[in-house]
Amino acid sequence: MAELLAGEAAVVQINSDESARLSARFKVRGIPVVHLLHKGISVDQLQGAQSPESVLNWFRRNEKSK
Repeated sequence: MAELLAGEAAVVQINSDESARLSARFKVRGIPVVHLLHKGISVDQLQGAQSPESVLNWFRRNEKSK
């Protein structure tokens, strides 16, 4: 995903067990979960296992709604 979005977005993977503060901040209740952040605030999230195409489409839909 990072390669597909290079130059458009930063893609970061966090281990929720090792990053309890981030997990609490973003109210992670299950994994996997993807949060779309804008200026440090979660503006949308995608829960459950998704195909790369599904994640990319989700990102593109959110990008258009800015």
